[in-house]
Amino acid sequence: MDKNDFWIVENFSELVTNYAGKYIAVVDETLVAVGDSGTDVENKAREIEPHQIPSVLRVPREEDMACLL
Repeated sequence: MDKNDFWIVENFSELVTNYAGKYIAVVDETLVAVGDSGTDVENKAREIEPHQIPSVLRVPREEDMACLL
């Protein structure tokens, strides 16, 4: 795991509360893009930070996590 992945883990509850069902991109431990498409979010993040590889993921909804238990 890299520093962005650790940031996501540390902020997971807040991400679920604010961005459930959305895609997010994190660069340098900063949320840089949010949207409905992983591709769009990655493209936005690369526009903002062209020399960085963003961590992109779909934030699960609470009901998605219930299936994991």
